[in-house]
Amino acid sequence: MHVISTVLGFISWNPEIRNVLSVLIGIIVLMGSVILIVSTNTGPRTGMLVGLACLFGWMTLMGTTWWIYGIGLKGTAPKWKVVEISYDLQQAAQPRARTLPELDDQAKVAEILASRSDLIKKVNPEGKDKVISISELVEADPSIEAQFGLSAKDLGGWHILVPSDKQRGDAQASADAVLGPDGKKIFADTTQYKVVEAFDTGGKQDAYPLPSNPQWYQRAFNRIETTFHISQPEHYAIVQVQAVIPQETPPGGTPPTPKFDTSQPVISVIMIRDVGNLRFPSFLFTFVCGTLFALTCWTLHRRDKLIALNRAAV
Repeated sequence: MHVISTVLGFISWNPEIRNVLSVLIGIIVLMGSVILIVSTNTGPRTGMLVGLACLFGWMTLMGTTWWIYGIGLKGTAPKWKVVEISYDLQQAAQPRARTLPELDDQAKVAEILASRSDLIKKVNPEGKDKVISISELVEADPSIEAQFGLSAKDLGGWHILVPSDKQRGDAQASADAVLGPDGKKIFADTTQYKVVEAFDTGGKQDAYPLPSNPQWYQRAFNRIETTFHISQPEHYAIVQVQAVIPQETPPGGTPPTPKFDTSQPVISVIMIRDVGNLRFPSFLFTFVCGTLFALTCWTLHRRDKLIALNRAAV
């Protein structure tokens, strides 16, 4: 009795052992009860095969759902991997980064607004004190890229990422992590700097480009073509930030608009896209379960054929 009470106390104390035992008991009860009922009509061997075939079939369907939607058994999600922090792109170690020409962001904004004053209302409808960026103007009117030399052809193959672009948000989050106190400790927090611009180049958009003004079938074919390419072309991104002038917020007042400190250098965070393996574990799970499902079904089929052959011989 003392040994039994000790074992029960150990199991109840350790939550990992208790959870593992709960799952095992649940599997044994649920699967065992079904196999037992089937075995009473078909025999133990056939009942076991039928139960396993049903189990592996269901797990194959579940794994397929995980595989399609990227849920359940997941691997590493795609992310931007920081490879370098540069204070001068022309001296960067990454050759691809050196192809991006240096832009005087605020000077180019002033040039654009001098001839396109109508854009001010689009990017700053409330008329607040706001620092406008090139990417905001491009988002308001994409035609200014070609008009003011901001297209990929003019920027060495780099594309301007507008603020609403999801890739920019992901890249900026990675840049914030590496620049902050948990990374390279260049800044104490995100209030000490402001994003100047963000760019990207490469990836499937450059490797398999769409024609100008594509038709729906061209978009569909491009989507299918890029989906079945196993290798991922190198995809780079650069997020440029600059320190802001320290300003105090008055008690109870609104925080002042951040202003770039032009005496500080523009810091370029160079990143490469890591596509990860989000769906690979679920694909492997589906493949293994599907193989076992096919094997059990084939065994049942062979067993039925053998029984039929023996009955015909009687």
